[in-house]
Amino acid sequence: MARTKRFKINGDVGYYHVISRTVGGEFLLGDVEKEKLLSVIKQFSFLYFVSVIGYCIMDNHFHLLVKTSSVEDVNNEELKERLSRHNKNISNEITESEILRYKEKLTDISEYVKSIKMTFSRWYNKRNNRKGYFWGDRFKSVLVESGESLLNMLAYIDLNPVRAKICSKPEEYRWCSFSDRLAKKNDDFLSFEGTEIDKIEDYVSFVYGVGKLERKSYKSAEKGKISEDSRPEINLWRHRIRYFSDTLVIGSKGFIEYAYKTFEDKITKKERKAHKIPINLSQDLYSIRRLNSI
Repeated sequence: MARTKRFKINGDVGYYHVISRTVGGEFLLGDVEKEKLLSVIKQFSFLYFVSVIGYCIMDNHFHLLVKTSSVEDVNNEELKERLSRHNKNISNEITESEILRYKEKLTDISEYVKSIKMTFSRWYNKRNNRKGYFWGDRFKSVLVESGESLLNMLAYIDLNPVRAKICSKPEEYRWCSFSDRLAKKNDDFLSFEGTEIDKIEDYVSFVYGVGKLERKSYKSAEKGKISEDSRPEINLWRHRIRYFSDTLVIGSKGFIEYAYKTFEDKITKKERKAHKIPINLSQDLYSIRRLNSI
């Protein structure tokens, strides 16, 4: 089976929605496991030059919304400090070539997620006297444009437990960034970088607004088709929208065109079109891939 394509901006700033599931989709993440996974995510978020914008840990998968840093923006002294804090055996006297290698690794989304998943799976297998894979296929990632696209993605992630009918409000679920922020317990772990908001009050208002947006549908007179401006009723609280997790890139039309140029070698001719996502938000969102259902 071909490996899933990953659109990754190597060595530069990028925003990604990361999703990873347990092997076979088994419900292996109980309360204790969720707490441990969250602590591992925090551990590597303070090592890697990655800002966590949002997260949600469910019974058989987790979501992360993160920003990676540019290699050029990584300060040498801060790099050494992070390395020594993480591993006391690493000397401050590292060579220039080692510094560059560490910079490239600690700004790489794939290395970051790999460290989280490997560390957690080793802990889980040891604790349960278990062998074998804990996580399923490669993690999925969606490249997200900063601004309103990123803010909508954050809200969608925080509303996962509501869609799963675990709770009626996101603040009632312990293992998501929404409740984390309200509890003010994140200790500089969470950031609103790239979302164009900086206050929790503004984010709460946004979630409670966008979450309830609905659009009624009707069939157009022409060939009984559903018109572009009138799609089936959407409610971010209750409906899974595949575009937020199963596409490759999400953002404005201009951002999709940027992705075409940046990842030209990975995009087929059939994918060279910005597909409007049929949900009613204040900004039109586009995808690099058309999905059969939302």
